[in-house]
Amino acid sequence: MNNVISVMQKKRKNSHDFSTLSNRKSLFINLINQNPGIRYNELKDLTGLANGVVSYHLHQLESKGLVKSVKTPRVSCFYPLSLSEFSQIIFRRSRQITPKRILFALIQKNHSFESLVKEVQKAPSTVSYYVTKLIKDNLVDTEHKNTKKIFKINPKIYNQLIYTLKMNT
Repeated sequence: MNNVISVMQKKRKNSHDFSTLSNRKSLFINLINQNPGIRYNELKDLTGLANGVVSYHLHQLESKGLVKSVKTPRVSCFYPLSLSEFSQIIFRRSRQITPKRILFALIQKNHSFESLVKEVQKAPSTVSYYVTKLIKDNLVDTEHKNTKKIFKINPKIYNQLIYTLKMNT
């Protein structure tokens, strides 16, 4: 009998049954599911919890395989496990102001670099920096028309990009 109970307890620990999670852990999972790509500081602000408490709960959720984090030198972002890596990239870029502006501008129409700078209303160096990232992420493609480089949304991911951006607005 004790063996049966022990096996059931092990199964329960390994399953993704959210009913056994604490209220705080459930809160974090809900916030992450509703805001894919949410940053650590945003979670801290939304919950009103101390830095150490937020860190503890996020670490617990990640170590149990309930959420995924992507860490860069300055920012940690959190995603539901159900989100593909490509969708994570889209959410990450769409949560940044300038890349989001660039993506929306390119959804409306293809742009030369000069027209993109005017549309986004940022310095050429800023637009260049983010366009390079968006190209590396496979969200933006380039083509040459006459002597100009034209930027456009990667046609292979256009529908997924539109869908993901709609979820994030």
